[in-house]
Amino acid sequence: MNEVTQAISEFLSREIGLPAEEVEKGIEVPRDPRWGDYAFPCFSLAKVKRKAPHLIAQEVARNFHPGALLTECTPESAYLNFRIRRESWAAIVLKRIFSEGEEYGRSPEGQGKTVLVEFSSPNIAKPFHVGHLRSTIIGHSLGEIHARLGYRVIRLNHLGDWGKQFGEVITGFKRWGSPQELEAHPLKHLFEVYSRFHSEAESRPELHEEARAWFRKLEEGDSEARQLWGRFREISVEEFKRLYQFLGISFDSYDGESFYQDRLAELVDRLRDRGLLVESQGAWIIPLEAYSLPPALLLKKDEATLYLTRDIAAAEYRFHRWNFDKLIYVVGAPQKLHFQQLFKVLEVMGHDWNRRMVHVEFGHVLGMSTRRGEVVFLQDVIDEAVQRAERVIEERGEDKEARIGKIPEGERKTIARAVGLGAIVFNDLRTRRAKDVEFDWDRILAFEGATGPYCQNAHVRCCGILRKFSGTVTAPVDYAVLSSDEEFDLIKRLGELGEVTRRAAGENEPSGVANYMLELAMSLNGFLARHRVLGEEPAVTQARVLLIHGAKTVLSICLRMLGMEVLERM
Repeated sequence: MNEVTQAISEFLSREIGLPAEEVEKGIEVPRDPRWGDYAFPCFSLAKVKRKAPHLIAQEVARNFHPGALLTECTPESAYLNFRIRRESWAAIVLKRIFSEGEEYGRSPEGQGKTVLVEFSSPNIAKPFHVGHLRSTIIGHSLGEIHARLGYRVIRLNHLGDWGKQFGEVITGFKRWGSPQELEAHPLKHLFEVYSRFHSEAESRPELHEEARAWFRKLEEGDSEARQLWGRFREISVEEFKRLYQFLGISFDSYDGESFYQDRLAELVDRLRDRGLLVESQGAWIIPLEAYSLPPALLLKKDEATLYLTRDIAAAEYRFHRWNFDKLIYVVGAPQKLHFQQLFKVLEVMGHDWNRRMVHVEFGHVLGMSTRRGEVVFLQDVIDEAVQRAERVIEERGEDKEARIGKIPEGERKTIARAVGLGAIVFNDLRTRRAKDVEFDWDRILAFEGATGPYCQNAHVRCCGILRKFSGTVTAPVDYAVLSSDEEFDLIKRLGELGEVTRRAAGENEPSGVANYMLELAMSLNGFLARHRVLGEEPAVTQARVLLIHGAKTVLSICLRMLGMEVLERM
């Protein structure tokens, strides 16, 4: 709640008898700025007040008196429309951004609290597939968003490093593997032998028994099985870290499913002792029918544990180690039932902290392919994004670059990497995570429209103007000259950063930040299309330069929250 919405909420709270925090939730920004700067719909008050909404609006408006921040309260049908005292709000927002810099919009609400974010979580012994891309992008952004609210953020990469599939990888490597190829192209070679295993097993089903035997050896601690598995895990993590470094992402833990193996026997014994495990057709389950959920399978007929068993052990370990206030699982929507069962089993076990856990589900990426038309691994997507971005930058030509000076080839390649990756990230995050993401190379790399390059270029435009400004940016300016609709629209949006960040964290929805940044970039470009910054009267130029400085700062903050690189030239 900023000063303006707080003033509106306090006024309405006195008039309608609702708590200010409740009133604030109903405040809107009108679609047409001619109606006002903020609005409050009175429909929800009709039952309480026993009056028509438009009559309530008229009655409340009669009691309004202008103040330090609000100048008008006008009834319009069932709405109350408020106008802000522009000079006062411009001074508050721009002075705050100038003094706080990159700290602007931060909040102390998370101080002393810990948030765990589990995301990415690829399988070892396989190249990083694009199926993990959304989890990686969303999870990283959620970590950055919570960090800006003062939370201690622990980033977890729960690697898929256990299970029968590793018996299959070992079997494939023992039969067709090459130590030389493993050193030269580790993940590629492991994926080749894994794929060959499944191809050969179609006509030779006995290979599955061989794989099961190797996995039993792995579980029993056989030295050869453990040595092979350990090597496969080591080279996989090395490759993953290289890719994460390229993406600008880091983790606090790479503990995968295998890490919790030595905790499973005690967990199963505890569940049996408490009478929670029930035998069902030779397997062992926890019945959840009373909660309208299918039974949770924890042990197979051969007493082998499952992914759910390991997730229970992981949750207990994490709570005891970090005493988290929030644990976020960034995992695709198809795993919704799994997490419903996990949270309910923890509740049945008496862990009331299960209410601190949330499954942040997301949809699929549609249309992601190479020029060859096939589904690709993430490294291929990144390579193609950078190559395409470099071509787009070159095609923009010297005329575009003339405004900021010719960009050297080496710097252009660095920019291409940032633009290519930023295009992928923004295309993902601007869509609400529960929806499928449409992927089209030409659209996402465009410098116009709802794209990452458009937002990055807005920041670049600010940098270009500030480079050309011969004076010093200062906060003491004549704020009254920032009176146009375009200037005030930009100022209003700059003032919303804190609330946007809090809402995104509360909803675990990075799209809130992405779309806010897009609207901010559009507002900036709308202002620049109608007004000059440099070359005006000194008082006007000085004030508008401060406005550009504010826009640059907030765009930079948003780009970082989304995991996009902040560029000064393009």
